[in-house]
Amino acid sequence: MSMPHLDDDQLEGVRGWLIDRVHEHRLSPTQRRVVQHMLDSMPQVAFASTIDMAEAAGVSQPTVTRIATALGFTGYAEFRNAARDAVLSATPPAAAGAGSTSATTPGAALAHERQNLRTLEATISSDAMRRAVGLLADSRPLGVVGLRVSAALANYLGYLAQRIMPDVHVLDDASALDDGLTQLHLDGATTLLVFAMPRYPAATVRALVRARELGMTTIGVVDTPLVPFADLIDVRLVAPVGQDLVFDSHAAAVTLSIALLEGVAAQDARRTRTRLEAHEERVGEWEHRTP
Repeated sequence: MSMPHLDDDQLEGVRGWLIDRVHEHRLSPTQRRVVQHMLDSMPQVAFASTIDMAEAAGVSQPTVTRIATALGFTGYAEFRNAARDAVLSATPPAAAGAGSTSATTPGAALAHERQNLRTLEATISSDAMRRAVGLLADSRPLGVVGLRVSAALANYLGYLAQRIMPDVHVLDDASALDDGLTQLHLDGATTLLVFAMPRYPAATVRALVRARELGMTTIGVVDTPLVPFADLIDVRLVAPVGQDLVFDSHAAAVTLSIALLEGVAAQDARRTRTRLEAHEERVGEWEHRTP
């Protein structure tokens, strides 16, 4: 079968078909990198074997097959047939028309991130947000859990929270998590803030179970309200994840963290002012200044 020639609009429509599939499923960073190669190689992908695709993308043949199943197909043959149909029909879906292809570029990823931030507005103005702020402000000490990729988010919020709160503990080591939760409970913690971004570590779920056993209220910062362990979270705060590039973007989760701290700071303005002023007095000891 000869490979058809597609004009730019038709090519973008076919790429949009694949991007829509990616948005409906969760892929690993390696799989996303191969999908990026597929997008760059349209329409040849629709006529390539697993061996051809594996060699072109620099991965193993089983990896290519797993990508097809990760996208919801029974195997690579079904994926290739669907891609071939998209190429031969060259009729882009309406949803994929404007800007879908650009989702593979940093510029378009920013556009999707802006949409995530607009979605975040509903979380920040919600009753769940107001409840979370009150729980965080009242818990002393406060425990913050984040494992694997979520460790960066937990440490970011924890670092800043220590500027306005007297007793903040970040737990980012799965091997010491149970001991850390037990100690928080013994010290009087009433609330546990948990960052749970995909892929979700099993230890994070165990931490939620343990917190409930200890009687702590759990606040979960998650990428979707439909996380499989939603029943273990007392207060869910949704911060959508950007999935258009090789690695997830957590811009919404970072923004949500700052909004939480803003709310906590307002709960006790005098304490906030006193603690921030004390930290400000030490800035001269560590801040780099241009001569």
